[in-house]
Amino acid sequence: MKLYLGSRDYRPEGFLRVDIDPIHAPDIVADVTDLSGIASESVEEICASHILEHLPWPTAYKALGEWARILRVGGLLRLAVPDLGALGAMVASGRNPWAAAGLIFGLGRLSNPLEAHQYGYTRRMLIDVLGALGFRAFDWWKHDVPDASNGWIHDEAGERIAISLNIAAKKHTAPVVPPAELMPDLLAEPMAPFDRVLATHLGCQTEPLEPATEAEPLLTQRLHFALIDARMRILFLEDELRAIREERA
Repeated sequence: MKLYLGSRDYRPEGFLRVDIDPIHAPDIVADVTDLSGIASESVEEICASHILEHLPWPTAYKALGEWARILRVGGLLRLAVPDLGALGAMVASGRNPWAAAGLIFGLGRLSNPLEAHQYGYTRRMLIDVLGALGFRAFDWWKHDVPDASNGWIHDEAGERIAISLNIAAKKHTAPVVPPAELMPDLLAEPMAPFDRVLATHLGCQTEPLEPATEAEPLLTQRLHFALIDARMRILFLEDELRAIREERA
């Protein structure tokens, strides 16, 4: 079984669609923070595209814990959120800050309160949290569904900038700590670094997680953004070529 969470009107082939709003006629009407109707370790893949940012922290951790619970060992999580690092850099540098700020906070809230963004994430933040939940083998991903995981905006010079942080990870082990046990600590210190809260809970003096998956985070991040940009440029050229072919047909 494969699940596409927060489906709205998207209908990806091969996935059961899950949404809290029955107006979208999903296959499963459910709150993504409580998937108690789905058996543990019964799902082979979860795609959660731009849904996590709509949950406040640490409620989002509860949701991730549920997703880890229902995934089988070896199961794949495809997670996409607005890239807070890239958007924050745009705001700080003055590169189309209005659009970047709108994507940080979620302008869709004007027509639907559920579209408001409640929290944001960087790559390092997600890797820390997912690592504690037993995920490994982090990678980049994309699919053919034209949802926000393929999102980009222009800066004021007209350059296209990819703004979706897409992380794929495989469930490797059980969580370091059962999510329900860690939630009270996260609620007590919602602004504290996640790794520090986890270490305190475990009685560790140092970070209890495995070493970072990248040897040099800043270099890896630069390469990561360069790869995103290259892929988005390729997609743009493919779209242009398709349009030309359709005009000539």
